Parts: sequence; structure tokens; C-alpha cells
Amino acid sequence: MRNYSIKELENYSGIKAHTIRIWEQRYNLLNPRRTDTGYRFYNDDDLKKLLSISVLQKAGVKISKVASLSKEEINVKLKTIEAQLQVNDSKIELSITNLLTAGLEFDQTKIENEYCTIKKSFSTFDFMVKIIYPLLERVGLMWEKDDMTPIQEHFISNFIRQKLIVEIDLLPVSEKEHYDFVLVLPETETHEIGLLFTDFMLKSEGYKTLYLGQLVPINNIIGLLNEHPIPKVIAFMLMYPGTEKFKKMVYQLANNCGGTHFYWSGSSYLFSKIDLPSNFTSISSIEEFRKNILNK
Repeated sequence: MRNYSIKELENYSGIKAHTIRIWEQRYNLLNPRRTDTGYRFYNDDDLKKLLSISVLQKAGVKISKVASLSKEEINVKLKTIEAQLQVNDSKIELSITNLLTAGLEFDQTKIENEYCTIKKSFSTFDFMVKIIYPLLERVGLMWEKDDMTPIQEHFISNFIRQKLIVEIDLLPVSEKEHYDFVLVLPETETHEIGLLFTDFMLKSEGYKTLYLGQLVPINNIIGLLNEHPIPKVIAFMLMYPGTEKFKKMVYQLANNCGGTHFYWSGSSYLFSKIDLPSNFTSISSIEEFRKNILNK
């Protein structure tokens, strides 16, 4: 069980630290512990309770009413609200919170049920954009601040990864003779969800993709493209390999694969540090992907 500062609770729940303090004093809503120097700190149960309260508030439940509810009564209230809500911002917020909470608790049944329930209301594309990416942003924020263990992050990420693979497997196989795209994560890179979603979007539009996956050495990519001239490559780079190493990767590919155009997504910081060659395009959002690659 991890400890959180009141500022971290504010970041994750969207409820101001000042408001949290007032609720503690007025309703005894949370019972923080204190360090020897008097600073408040909170645990996982406090965070989960506050996330639930945030959802109830957005659904119109008054804080005075929430304060009188037990943990079990809060869960019942959440289920009731979930059943009544249409697919709107409150419903989406509740689903993201439920998925995150289930992930933190390693609750396979809960995360599976929540996923299946909310997925029925969306296409796979909209589900990824409106539910999964905001969820991953929260996971990333907690990870960066060391408020989530590696095993919690892996549990959530691998759950999503497995679901995307299932969605891709349901798509028809292209009968084209030649590949339209290579999809790859270069050496040092293991974050696969964005690449899998890209594979899903391309195959949904009838493109034929060669999916290479994680940790592919640059020399191997060059060798493949020299032997099989595939016109476009999409790559993701979220891990920071260092500016010089990244620049070397980019120019190795550009200089040795002049007949291929590379679409590179990931760290905007990396792209800001080098001048990209003419056969490289950086992609910073799904909207840019749809415009530049899908022509939508």
C-alpha cells in the first residue's frame, strides 16, 4: 500500500486540496495519517474513495449525502448511477475510474466486467480514444510520480494489449500482394499499445501491414526494407534513448532506406531536438494520424 500527499490526491481525482481539507474537517470524509513533522499522507483506500466521490459528485450527488455513506453503500450508489447514465462524460469518467481501481487491486473479474460493459456502447476506435487513452494517461501520471508499482502498470497495460490483439484478430486478412506499411518499435522500445491500435486502424481501412513488434534493431529494419521495398513505416518511441542515439537511428534509416517514408510517433521532446530528414514525418496525435495517413 502506497502513501500519497494531498496534492497527489488532487492531481488524480480533480478535487482541489483545499476542498479535500474542508471535507475532512466538516464531514470526516478521510482520515489521513501524519508524518512526524505534521504533514498529511493518505493510502490507496483513501485514493479509491476519493475517486468514487469524484464520480458521484459529477453525477449530481451532494457531498453531504456521500459523507453519510459506508464503503458498501458508495459501491451500491455507483452501480445504480452507472445503470442510469447514458453514454456521456459522467459515464465515461465512472468507467475510467472503475478500470483504474480494478487495475490497482489486480481484480481480474472487475476489470473484465467493466471493460465488457462499457465496450458495448462504443466502436473500438471511440472506445480507445474516449476510455483507454485517458486511462493510460492517468496510469502514466501515477507511474511518473512513483505512485503505481511496476506490476500494477503491467497488469493494466497487458490487459489492454490482450484486448487489442483480440480486436485485430477479428478483422479480415488483406488479400493484397504487397504490404502497405511496416509497424515497428525500434530497439529500446517496448510500449506496444499505440502500435497495436495503429495496426487495428490500418487493417480496418483495408491496408496490409507487416507487424514486427518490440525491440527491433535498426540494422534489421534497414535489411528488411532493402530486401522488401515497403513504402511506409510507422514507429513509436516513448522511451528516451538520448538525443544523439535517437538522431543516429533516424539518419541511419533515412540514409539507407530512401524509398520509404517513416511516420514516427512518441516523445515530442525528442522530435524538438533534431531536424527530421525529408522522408520522416512526426505524428503527435490520432487526429494527425488520420489526416496524414488515412486521409480523413
